[in-house]
Amino acid sequence: MKPVKVDRRLVDGDVITVGDQSLTVWHTPGHAAGQLAFKMGDVLFSGDNIYKDGCVGVIDAHHGSDIVQFISSIERIRDDDSVFLLPSHGPAFRKDKVLLDATIQRLRGYLQMADFGTCATSWPLLDAWERDVMAGRLPDLKNI
Repeated sequence: MKPVKVDRRLVDGDVITVGDQSLTVWHTPGHAAGQLAFKMGDVLFSGDNIYKDGCVGVIDAHHGSDIVQFISSIERIRDDDSVFLLPSHGPAFRKDKVLLDATIQRLRGYLQMADFGTCATSWPLLDAWERDVMAGRLPDLKNI
């Protein structure tokens, strides 16, 4: 892939206008140092922070992941008034504070490990998402 010119560096709190919609930029480090999420009304495009099953983006300390920052980012998502989360992989879902709290507790447990590294062996939600997209089924937020 060819490099692209950066027109603008986004920072937390910036507002991007797309047509008649505005998205507020959130800096949500953890999975990666520069990870961003985007808030639009009651929807949060949540990136790799959290998936419908409570999983998170790959944690690999050797490539920039930071569990303490990940926890802070998920706490921010939990405490926000967003109703729907649209992750970068898998289906859109209604925000569930119990699920987010369980994920935060799991990540806190990882802090006790010497080197968590990358240990995921399968991605069932990603597989389901890919099947849905290939079949032309996209998220319908009205039925969530």
